[in-house]
Amino acid sequence: MSEAGPFLEAVVARAARFSADDVCRQALHAFRNWRYRRDGFPPYIAYLSLFVLASDIDGDFAPHAYYPRLWELLDEERTGPVPSFNLMWRLWDDLEDWTVRDMQGELGIFQSRSVGGNLHIGYPLSQSILAEQDRRALPQVFSSAGLDPATIPVADELAMALRSTTARQLMRARAVRVASDSGDVLHKAMIRVVAEELAAWDGRVTQLDAHGGRASEFIGLRLCINSDSVMGIARISLRCKMNRDFPEAGFAIAGGFKADEDVNGWSLPLYRDETGERIDTSILDWRSGMTMQTETPGCQLRLPGRELRIFVSGLHEGISGFVDTNVLPRVECFYIAYPQYVWPHLERWVTTQCRGFRSVDLVEGMPSSWKLARIDEAIDDEAVRSVFSTLSFPSEVRLRLVGGIRSDSGNNFFNFAPPMIELLGGSQDIRVFCNETLLSPNSDTNHFALPTNIDTGSRIVLEARSGQKVMQRQSLFLTSDFSLPTGDPSFLLDSTGTIAKAEDDGLLVAGAYTRGDSSVCTRSVAGIFYDLEHEVRSLRGFLVGQNPGEIVRWPSEPFPEEWIPTWIVRRRRRKRWEAVFVGDILASTTSQPASRYTVRQIRDWKQVLWYRRKRTLAPRFPAQRELLRRLQEVAHNV
Repeated sequence: MSEAGPFLEAVVARAARFSADDVCRQALHAFRNWRYRRDGFPPYIAYLSLFVLASDIDGDFAPHAYYPRLWELLDEERTGPVPSFNLMWRLWDDLEDWTVRDMQGELGIFQSRSVGGNLHIGYPLSQSILAEQDRRALPQVFSSAGLDPATIPVADELAMALRSTTARQLMRARAVRVASDSGDVLHKAMIRVVAEELAAWDGRVTQLDAHGGRASEFIGLRLCINSDSVMGIARISLRCKMNRDFPEAGFAIAGGFKADEDVNGWSLPLYRDETGERIDTSILDWRSGMTMQTETPGCQLRLPGRELRIFVSGLHEGISGFVDTNVLPRVECFYIAYPQYVWPHLERWVTTQCRGFRSVDLVEGMPSSWKLARIDEAIDDEAVRSVFSTLSFPSEVRLRLVGGIRSDSGNNFFNFAPPMIELLGGSQDIRVFCNETLLSPNSDTNHFALPTNIDTGSRIVLEARSGQKVMQRQSLFLTSDFSLPTGDPSFLLDSTGTIAKAEDDGLLVAGAYTRGDSSVCTRSVAGIFYDLEHEVRSLRGFLVGQNPGEIVRWPSEPFPEEWIPTWIVRRRRRKRWEAVFVGDILASTTSQPASRYTVRQIRDWKQVLWYRRKRTLAPRFPAQRELLRRLQEVAHNV
């Protein structure tokens, strides 16, 4: 405390001008209308600093006594609450508003939150649970423990990470002690604060070494399920999720793989750059996990290992299908993947405490020893939580912001793309409020939408309540500060994709910006196809027309000039093919009369359409499936 001596002398000296129990009233006086006085920094910061300092003072106090410590700092032999201390929440909330609204995150984003059982002393306690030393160490702790910021943290995993050797070497002894003692009243608060730090972590780590520092970064890998209701098959793919802006050009992965951006920090399914084929997830080690290296030094992708895996809807993340998670959801359907040997431990749970359990037999991309099932809802976790920690409802109530488009760091979003609110943990009687307005959950989920008429000019407070008790509080800001550029862009392309000058005539394009007459733009079928290949990828295979002999092997043979491809039969794996209908896409230009075809071309056309029909996956849409069936009948009779 010696380094805080001058600060304490200044605060106590000011308090001595009045009575010591007026310190909160002085703080309120400094707070009122301070922006109109053009004070620059909030003048009440010193008072808040005093309150935080009090929570960490040593002495002959009960382990978690707060007010006696504060009276000690004020050099008063008093007990009980400090007068007007219950009004200090206004200052904490205003400080968050100032860092976000006034300073636009320039000095960082302060978060107003209360921890522990006492709401008012919970504000300074939340600032002292983690010191700056602890916060600097957390990225390395997260990295060493293999934690992923894109997944919902489990309390036991976080507590284990905070007891690790890395944590003991880098963090304060007091922080490690609180994290290790589940009986400590601040233990749950510590885990919650660390969980929020993990959720905000961007995956980057700077480890100090003899040369000053070594930077590395980590990106989480997630398994995803897409269910094809027409084919009755579930396909599993591998994506990555970044907690920061996705590289515009994607990134290359060692082994010849590629990751391209999808939405909200998600990648599209990872694929092999040379062939466009997706990674075969059936050969991955789902139980122990795996790592992949990007071609950028120091960057690693990690799939965490789990004894069984849960998949929840990715709709609120902005992607289709179901995504891998580590928390059992309430009030919504999910998939569960498990190795066959754990079934005896699951059987009683899925038959007595789950609703709508059914096996999924046709699955692509799953290890041979694993099974997949769909469950409409988990009613209870009593029969299984002691065996699998993943199959237990979260005990702590948490509000999580999902999706949306951030306008700045912290919980700042554009008002045209606000996030959804996800409620995790707690009992069935938990209710969610937004600025005192009760929110209704989306049908059969634990997700909530913000009110449509919400004010974008001030702090939005979200609360999870059980009766009148606030179990968790979260805040966010919405901004409408978004404008499109009014001048001509500096980089333009003409209708052929060639760099153009601003004074050129004809159609000019720059992203969504266009100028000129689009009617003069003519496109060849080949040009449309190349654009399609760029978007869809993996069109290597056979381009097939409607007439016998209309077939070319793409891309080893040139694109046809005398006929328009109607189908692309591309390879999915070594002995499996897939038919992709492109007739309605490429038929914008009339084909020229076909020339005579060789016997070999007609034979190849029949080979691809008829003899390989049982190894060719048909389109998912019934109309396209019928078109393919008719063409296959024609090939049969050739």
